[in-house]
Amino acid sequence: MESGRAAVTRIVHLPHSDSEDGDMPQEKTASATRTATKSATARKPKPPNYDPFVRHSVTVATDRETAFKVFLENFPQWWPENFRTTKVGAPLGVDPKKGGRLYEIDEQGEEHTFGLIRTVDAPDTLAVGWRLNGFGRIDPDNASEFTVTFVRDGQKKTRVEVEHTHFDRMGTKHAKRVRNGMDKGWPTILASFEKRIKEVTAT
Repeated sequence: MESGRAAVTRIVHLPHSDSEDGDMPQEKTASATRTATKSATARKPKPPNYDPFVRHSVTVATDRETAFKVFLENFPQWWPENFRTTKVGAPLGVDPKKGGRLYEIDEQGEEHTFGLIRTVDAPDTLAVGWRLNGFGRIDPDNASEFTVTFVRDGQKKTRVEVEHTHFDRMGTKHAKRVRNGMDKGWPTILASFEKRIKEVTAT
């Protein structure tokens, strides 16, 4: 075979209907055929080797409006003190609106955003992009997401349901670690929230 020989092109003659004038050949190159075959047999992405959802709930003795307001607006007062990235007990801040932030304030006064508020539908639903990567550090580019739903449970009670997912957005290195960490963390978080509800409603 000569080194400068052009790529071989295969000519495929396809049948035409009687209404067509003559036979028009349709060309397919070998490379195009290989590409089509490769695409058809491409492997699908493997599913995660962990449960992609974390679900926890707590029932509090108050109406939905109060529960929603305390969860969002009182966030800095009830979030567990040991759930920090810079220092245990570091002060927190919140912009309680869609597009707002959940952030930590270090000793130099700098703000470290670890939550991005994506949905505020009072008193029904709150959704937050969660930027912690499972190593106690903030990922500035990626975020899992949790949704909090406030469900009426009788006249004076509200069931607060949390669903945390999209851990795959944190990358394969961190996804499972974040998922397992939040599965262990949410019961503590909700217990702290319930405690705050009792303090607010007792006054």
